[in-house]
Amino acid sequence: MPRRLVDIATQHTADFISSHAPKGGAVLEIGCGQGDLAQVLETSGFKVTAIDGDKDAIVAARARGVNAANATWPTYQSDKVDAILFTRSLHHMHELDAAISAARARLTGHGVLLIEDFAFDKADARTINWFVAKLKSDRFARRLSPPRDSFVANILRANDPKAAWRHDHDHDLHTIEAMQTAVAAQFGQSSTHTAPYLYRYLIPALPESDEAVILVEDFLSQEKDMIASGGITPIGRRIIASP
Repeated sequence: MPRRLVDIATQHTADFISSHAPKGGAVLEIGCGQGDLAQVLETSGFKVTAIDGDKDAIVAARARGVNAANATWPTYQSDKVDAILFTRSLHHMHELDAAISAARARLTGHGVLLIEDFAFDKADARTINWFVAKLKSDRFARRLSPPRDSFVANILRANDPKAAWRHDHDHDLHTIEAMQTAVAAQFGQSSTHTAPYLYRYLIPALPESDEAVILVEDFLSQEKDMIASGGITPIGRRIIASP
């Protein structure tokens, strides 16, 4: 089966989850979308339950064979599990403390909370300018086809890319500091790690093709190198917490 653009991001997340969740354990994913990650985790031996508030997304997840429910957190009721995953969904949770408290209550004694999210406010001018320059380079500019009102389209036509970044991201989103505080109040041990994230913005902006897959893989590799050299600031964040 040909590799899709979304598979790059899905595998990146799956590697993180597989490195920290108990092998073969029961996993609850909160904010599963169309079930791409849940499907990969199932293939890796995890017993996955996935929820999302989008009915159409749940229909697509179930079509993949994912045990998915159209539900919201923290009202969803479940048995205790070995790992709870917030996959780029926690920053949207209205009641942040309640969301984390409920996660703590639903974990087994040896369970782990895994959060993949982003620190949108940490993107400095150098990082944003590098990102925009990559988008406008010949290799990307002639292949990009972002939806008209999407983030990539908006930042490409902006006179002030940093202002466009702030405008797109500063809409009732929890900061990473707020997430860390909520986790620390409920969990005895936690750690936060940085990760690449900019490459994810390319995925919905490129028409699906083998060439596009190579482009995003190359971008991810360059983003990792730039982070390692200190050339840009990483905005991806991963929080690992245990009771």
